[in-house]
Amino acid sequence: MFVLHKRQTVAIIGHRDIFGIENKIYTEIEKLIKMGITDFYSGGMGNFDKMCEVAVKDLGGKIIFVPYNIKQIKKKDKLWYDAIICPFGAKAYYKFDIPNRNKWIVNNCDICLCYVYKDGGAKRTLDYAIKQNKKIINLYFY
Repeated sequence: MFVLHKRQTVAIIGHRDIFGIENKIYTEIEKLIKMGITDFYSGGMGNFDKMCEVAVKDLGGKIIFVPYNIKQIKKKDKLWYDAIICPFGAKAYYKFDIPNRNKWIVNNCDICLCYVYKDGGAKRTLDYAIKQNKKIINLYFY
């Protein structure tokens, strides 16, 4: 008899306007991948998301795109991302549903890799993750 273990996933959470932290990102993602955690959820919306996506690709992980709106999916996304999950089905959602998408990502991950240092959507998502008792790695404090 054998036991199947659920694959662990990482949520990428961060502000849009982050620059110059690629080394921190690579170091932490490399640690996670060496631990066998290779699946990363990304909303694909800001600089932090994009920097993490590049690191995940470079280090051999899998990026799973979770758009907030079915219309957000572009042809290039199908080439870039390893998988696309639309948690709300084919229904077209609008920008006000970004928080719902973010909650879905948190609810379906094990670890939150973030860079959060100010108020905004990323902070609200991080606060939600804390309430859900998720493991938090906030690179702002590294």
